[in-house]
Parts: sequence; structure tokens; C-alpha cells
Amino acid sequence: MTRAELTKRYIVFFLSLWINGFGVSLVTIAALGTTPISSAWYEISLHTPLTFGMVTMLGNLILITSQYFMLQDKKDKKALWGLFSQIPATLLFSVSIDVNMFILQSLIPDLHFYLYRFALLIIGSLILSFGVALEVKADVALVAGEAFVKAVCVFLHKEFGLIKTCFDLSLVLLAVIIGLACTHFTEVASVREGTLVGALMVGPCVRLIAPHLGFVDKFFGGKQAVFVSEGDLAFNPVITISREYGCGGRVLGKKLAKKLNLKFYDSEIITLIAKETGYSEEYASRNENRLDNALLYQMIMQDYSTPLDKSLSKQDALYVASAKVIRKLASEGPCVIVGRGADDILKDNPLCVKIRLFASFESKLDRCLNTYHLTKEKALKAMNLFDKRRAEHYAHYANADINDIHRYDLVLDSGAIGLEECCNLICDLFKHKANNAVQKA
Repeated sequence: MTRAELTKRYIVFFLSLWINGFGVSLVTIAALGTTPISSAWYEISLHTPLTFGMVTMLGNLILITSQYFMLQDKKDKKALWGLFSQIPATLLFSVSIDVNMFILQSLIPDLHFYLYRFALLIIGSLILSFGVALEVKADVALVAGEAFVKAVCVFLHKEFGLIKTCFDLSLVLLAVIIGLACTHFTEVASVREGTLVGALMVGPCVRLIAPHLGFVDKFFGGKQAVFVSEGDLAFNPVITISREYGCGGRVLGKKLAKKLNLKFYDSEIITLIAKETGYSEEYASRNENRLDNALLYQMIMQDYSTPLDKSLSKQDALYVASAKVIRKLASEGPCVIVGRGADDILKDNPLCVKIRLFASFESKLDRCLNTYHLTKEKALKAMNLFDKRRAEHYAHYANADINDIHRYDLVLDSGAIGLEECCNLICDLFKHKANNAVQKA
């Protein structure tokens, strides 16, 4: 990354912090509760002479100081730099809250109409979503809340998701205790219905907004950061098969591997992922394409001043392991890989032939009934469930639509032309691409 690109990323990062502060302020002004991560700080500010931003700053400074005592090597310059770099981010976020609270309180009159307050809550949550999406794009620094949780994880050797959830719940519980204690058990202003509504909105909204921020990548001017980097691995001819459920992708993959004398990888990858992560094969198989827990965690307990892709949940860990395994297999020799977003993971491989299979509903149902031997009820459920999970997983990690035909070299209707003809067409394309590579070399 060049110095110019790094500077631009920091500009976007600091801009996103200011936007996040504005979003938090607007949600708070709506007087329907504030965000989970800010609830304790706001509740303290209501019962002390300190402002919301001041308490936020002091609270985060405590978190930063706590991290220092958890450092294993207190002379580690990189760790110390990461620690002290949180201070300017915290300062800007806190100042943004106070400045925006002052401006909004002077512009917005006392709110008595509930629907008006609810509208402000929705708008504030949307602004938060935009700020978080920008922060994800910047991808240059940590903020105090997330860094504290990661430090605790390292110190206690516990999973990030568990510690993060406990941390956020602790802040909400602290807000409730302070509110009840200071009002003689009559009111908790920082935790209300708006806390839940706003939190549930931000996760999905970030997912909707993020794909439309391509202009930010153009502003950076450099290459977009990749999720996994394995160095300069050797390129080998590879066929990746993305498919709808019931299209016969696995059968086609085996046919291609046999006809072209290539190695075939599908369920075998599960064993390698399990070894990479330390999870059992059963767990890896059950969860590798699922986002249920990660989505729930992000939507309900996400720290809004934290990039979504910084929190390594179990789903993230499985994806990282899967990507490492796929890149390693592709570097070892020519092969066929079915599913798992391999086309995106190997997008830097010029010898990769990317295939997408689809078929009519009737054709897929027929295959499920007569080849997979499923009942009609189970077949319909599986077709819907697997396609939905694969699309969500691909959208989350590839930041793209799995059905976008422009991402593939060849898109085939396996029901209309049959697997045998699909195999012949792919073989021709594979050989053509390989021959071109040899001629250019």
C-alpha cells in the first residue's frame, strides 16, 4: 500500500468516525434509547455534570489503559503503537458526539410526537450504517472497544464472539443498573425499544450499502485489500464450479476431473478445514456455509464504531481456513473445486476457469427426487435453504451477487443441455485457456 493510499484510507476512516458520532447522536436525540455500545456512557452522562462525549472518551481511555496491563510484552513497539493509535480515534468519535448533540439539540425541538422520534431513530440508524460501511472500506485502525475485546481474548484464550457478547451485555447491564439506582428504580433512559430497533437495522443496512461504495475504492486508487493473502503462490489450471442446489455440480466436477485427469475436491476440503481451525469435521461441515450466528451477532451486538470484518467469529475463522486450503490446493496442481466461493478466492489466478450452473425449477426438483432420493417436501426445503445460504455467504465474503453472470467464464443450464454436454463445453474452454497461457509464455 502506497503512502498516498494509506493517507486517503485514514481520511475516510476519520470521516466515518465523525459520521458514526452523528448517527449515535441522532439516535440518542430521538429519546428512545441509544446504541448498546454507548448505553452505559450515555446513562452516566445523564446523572453527572459530564457530557455524553466526555464520558465516552473517559470510558474508552479506561479500556485503552486496561489493554496495556494485558500486554504480554510491554516493550513490543507494534503493540504499543496499536494501543496509542486508538486515542485519536476515540477523541474524534467523542468530539463528534458532543458537537453533533449540541447542534441537534438546538435544531430539533422537544419531541412529544412518538412517530417523529421513531423516524429520527430510523434516520440515525441509517447514518450509522453508512458510517460503518465507510469504516469497513477504510480498514486501517482499531477503536478502543474492539481492541479491548481482542486483548481480553488473547489474555484469557477465549473466542472473540463470546467475549464481545459478554462485553456488550455488561455495558447494557451497567446502564440499566446506573439508571435504576439514580432514579430510584423509575427510569432507564439509555436502554429502551429504540436500542433494539436501531441495533437490528444497522447490520442488514450495512450489507445493503457496502456494495454501492465502489467510488471509495476508486478514491483510494490502490488495489482493494483481499481477505486472505498467501503470498506468491504458483498458478495452476483450476476449474471452479458454483451451482444452484440440484444442478448436479458434484457429479459434473467428478466427470471433469476424470476426463481431464485432474484432482477433484469437494467434501475432502472439510477435513482440511477442520485441521486448519482445530474444529471437528462435523462442526466444520455444519457451519462452513452458515452466517446465522454471525448475522445475529452483528445485528444485535455490533459495536457501531468497529468495522464488521474485524471481528473474527467462528464463521470468519472457517472462511479464512477454507480460503487458505483452497489456495494451497490450487498451488499444488491442476484441480476441480466445487463451491465454497472458490471462484472469488482464486480470482487472481489467470488460469482459473470459473463455471456457474443453473437449471429450471422442474429440472432441479426432478434431480432431487430421482437422483438424491429426497421426498418432495425435503427437496423443496433443501433447494430454498442451500441456495439462500450460499448466496448470503457469497455476498458477505465476496461482496458480490453469486448470480452475477459477469463473474464467470461460462454459465450453463445443466437441465437443458445435460451434464455430459456441460462437461464437453467446459473441457473445451479449459484446454483453450491452457493453450493460450502456454503460447503467451
